[in-house]
Amino acid sequence: MQYLAQDLILLALNLQTGKTRFSWYSALDYGLVGSLLLDLVLQGKLEIDNDNRVIGAISALRNSAGTAGNTGNEFLDQRLSEVLASSRPQTARFWMTRWRRRYRGIQTIVLQNLVDLGVLERQEQRILGLFPTQRYFLTDESIQREIVQQVRAAVLEGIGLDSRMAALISLMQTSHLTDAVFRPEEHPEARSRIKAIAREELVGQAVSKAILTVQATTLGAIDGG
Repeated sequence: MQYLAQDLILLALNLQTGKTRFSWYSALDYGLVGSLLLDLVLQGKLEIDNDNRVIGAISALRNSAGTAGNTGNEFLDQRLSEVLASSRPQTARFWMTRWRRRYRGIQTIVLQNLVDLGVLERQEQRILGLFPTQRYFLTDESIQREIVQQVRAAVLEGIGLDSRMAALISLMQTSHLTDAVFRPEEHPEARSRIKAIAREELVGQAVSKAILTVQATTLGAIDGG
């Protein structure tokens, strides 16, 4: 998938039920809004300064149209423009909390995006014949298997571990999805490796700082209720 939110929601999707896995205190929702910020950092559109404020990267600020678009995704372009239009720099926690409150249906937004792309198909059902609900099923289950295999290889063997993968692994952890990817006997090693990945030099200082900031913001938001 092209964007972190797409990969993250696919890791969370239960193929049997067509629903996302249980997310303790909306951890997945915070992971998804964090993915918006991380994608913009990975694209070189935003940076996080020494005070954990989100600022426009030079490449974005030089955009002649003043909108700093061209992320390849309209929703992401809108979030970028929102950050750059702010009268003063705000912290990562500010933007993640704002987006979490504004887009309480962010899981549905990302799932529908994958339906539009033909990756998922949506099925309408009714609980007890009364309450409508939607379930989402992969049109090709190998898509999810490939993402899982890539995450496992990066964590357990260091294969394919670049900045983007490090960001996805961090989001997986903060969204409490580690158990969906690793077997119980693998948990100690996986958790140890995941903890170190964001700090590894190959990730790059700017992305590493963004990953650690999103981790701290997510955990703080969950703990703070």
